[in-house]
Amino acid sequence: MLTPRLLPLVSVLLCALGLAACTTEPVGPREVQLTEEPGESGPRCSGADCCADAEALEFAPQRQYCSALALDNEGKAPASASALKDAIAGARAEKIRTHDASGVLCHAYALDAQRAGDRGEAAAARTGLAAAVQACRAGFGKESNQAAQAMLDSAEQRLQSKEESAKIGEELAAVLVLARKNANAQIEADATDALGRLMGIGGDVSAERRLLTEGMEMRRKAYGENSYQTGMSYVNLGGSYMRVNDNAAGRAWYERAIAVYGATLGMADPVTLEVRAAHAMSYSAERNHKRAQELLEAMLPQALQTFGPQSEETVAILNDIGNMQQHQGQSQAALLRFEEVLAIRRVSMPNTVKHGRSALLAATLKRKIAGCAGGSALDAEVRRIAAQLEPSSAKDDEAKLFVLDAHDAAQQCATPAPRAARKKK
Repeated sequence: MLTPRLLPLVSVLLCALGLAACTTEPVGPREVQLTEEPGESGPRCSGADCCADAEALEFAPQRQYCSALALDNEGKAPASASALKDAIAGARAEKIRTHDASGVLCHAYALDAQRAGDRGEAAAARTGLAAAVQACRAGFGKESNQAAQAMLDSAEQRLQSKEESAKIGEELAAVLVLARKNANAQIEADATDALGRLMGIGGDVSAERRLLTEGMEMRRKAYGENSYQTGMSYVNLGGSYMRVNDNAAGRAWYERAIAVYGATLGMADPVTLEVRAAHAMSYSAERNHKRAQELLEAMLPQALQTFGPQSEETVAILNDIGNMQQHQGQSQAALLRFEEVLAIRRVSMPNTVKHGRSALLAATLKRKIAGCAGGSALDAEVRRIAAQLEPSSAKDDEAKLFVLDAHDAAQQCATPAPRAARKKK
């Protein structure tokens, strides 16, 4: 079994909604050269399930891989990354226990790719997953569950990037063949769900809903009614309805996901909070800004607890609350939220486009409330940030757009040039 890992909720959810989200050097794909074909039993015990196996831990790469997992659980990310890098290097260099080495690489490459994906490094994640597929096939066989899981992970990664749809479909079909041949209900359920999402990206809503529903039923049987995976099916179905503005139906699926995650992960878990935010904003899509605000404010204390007061996750919720207040004509309350966000970004990301956007948002509302004189300090901050970003705007589209918007905003309170006096005839 590969290293247990959560499906990338944020990416999947944003795709479903139609929105827009110590390092290790990525290791290029390189198949371990075996001295013989894998036997029926494949390598000895390897992966996360073998970290309590004394015999398995005698093999240095497996021991280093387990150390990487343990250090990560302790919050020691740099040490964990170093241990994972050592595990990969040791397994690649192994000349005798090649089956064991490829078994370790099967898991280690997948973990390395997962971490690259978490850092937003899509190319490195793609490379690592390609390597994982090779290693899993080399160690366990081309038709093994491990190879099928690695193929599924690789297809999932590209699915989130909306790339190579035809090829992704072929790979998911191949995964389904292997899952059914091996009677692996979990991989079959996950691949069915992924294929449903692929159909949705291609615009076939009927096939999307059918496959997502089939995948949900499979996951209930394979993982359990209150499992993370079943909850993810609820999220994906909710997103399918949200994309066609059927907010009531989509919201009902999100509520089922929140119930599952709240009972198992907790209401303050990042996964639960992400779904709660999407659920809240579904009310805004129906112009029920008051209800959206109530739900966002209810989750704010837990977001502060989970993410911290200066995180972008917290900033997003504060911004959304301010937007809901502004929609309801509560300009002064909205301004306080926008200024709160601005204060955070002055510290967390000074003189960036995001800092500038927050300053511009606050300045625009301040001018509306207090006039040009009242908004002069914020306008000056916007101009200062724009001046700093202007040199890089030629190569940075976001910076370029902000500089243009800042210039337009500056004209709102610009003093008209004096008109020349008429000459008397």
